[in-house]
Amino acid sequence: MATPIEEINKLFEQLSPDRQRRLLEFAQELAQTQGAILSLPKTPLPPGTSGRALLTALQKSKLSPEDVDAMERALEDCERIEPDEY
Repeated sequence: MATPIEEINKLFEQLSPDRQRRLLEFAQELAQTQGAILSLPKTPLPPGTSGRALLTALQKSKLSPEDVDAMERALEDCERIEPDEY
């Protein structure tokens, strides 16, 4: 079984010079961002409200079911990860 380096070399040799240059630039960018991602400062989470407290407040509120559905959809949108936002 070939190592990842051997596989990359095999594929690299099959590319045109222009695509080889693009692959090299991509690899360089990937190597640079790896260090940046690993060196992000670790900060504590900001203070917030527990889920139980939010649920209690929602149960006591006068929100319509439509408003609650809209809020749930908005929260689900916030959970999505967009690959181009790194």
